[in-house]
Amino acid sequence: MKCAELMNPPEACQPQDSLQQLLAALQRDNIGSIPIVDSFQNWRPMGVVTDRDAALFLGRTDRRVSEVACREVMTTPVISCEETDDVKDAVELMRQHKLRRILVTNQGKLTGIISQADLARQKSGVAKKLVEDVSQAA
Repeated sequence: MKCAELMNPPEACQPQDSLQQLLAALQRDNIGSIPIVDSFQNWRPMGVVTDRDAALFLGRTDRRVSEVACREVMTTPVISCEETDDVKDAVELMRQHKLRRILVTNQGKLTGIISQADLARQKSGVAKKLVEDVSQAA
């Protein structure tokens, strides 16, 4: 199975967007992370912000969410796979980098996201093994 067959359409924010905007999108869409793209014209992924990234940043800095730009919180570098890659290859990248989600691109443009939940819905043992591997302490 190719990544394009399993991916979900991405929600995204831009680097200058406030963390408040990003958190509102996480809550609205009931998701755990949002990619940061260079612009909504190019859709080139620059980083990712998870709900955990936001919580740890705010706890460490004690700043207002409306005053924090996504670029300050995003995790880099971006780990991604191509739409044409086999899902097995994406799973291996997720395992190597201990990711719960992986960005999917087409010639560098963000086109989707694959999560552990997406893998689990495929009813394969791959998802169970991935969750175990990613959840282990480094």
